[in-house]
Amino acid sequence: MRKMSSRWTSKFDAVINLFTSFGFFTSPSDDAKVIHEFARVLKPGGVLVWHGGSRDGVMARFLSRDWWETADGTVIAHERSFDPLSGLLTIQSVLKGAQKNPQRRTHRIRLYTATRLAELCADAGLIVEEAFDGFNDRPLGRKSSEMMLVARKS
Repeated sequence: MRKMSSRWTSKFDAVINLFTSFGFFTSPSDDAKVIHEFARVLKPGGVLVWHGGSRDGVMARFLSRDWWETADGTVIAHERSFDPLSGLLTIQSVLKGAQKNPQRRTHRIRLYTATRLAELCADAGLIVEEAFDGFNDRPLGRKSSEMMLVARKS
């Protein structure tokens, strides 16, 4: 994502980014590189459709802990923390099922506001034209936990 083939410059009519494929790099500068690469591979007038978590909405509904049981009896528990300076949401997961030892996993994702993503896009020559509440046709709102941005290469 940070360095796509040079043969792809101005090659595509559209780039689509679907949830949880953005924001996992350690440094936010890597996320900016990804947006620049999206812009580079788009033809003039090409469209970026970016779908992911909305920092505003996730924080409006923040849930520090939850758990549930799956149909096969596996219990999945999540504990979350958020660092407002870095924008990093850390999720610690525990899966306990038929196995004797629970499985533990930790992952982090950097959450962005629509404003910051629009700035990253503008820096790369992409203009955000529309912002939606996830896959709905409603406009992005303060409590939207997902957002879909539509940006065009100028």
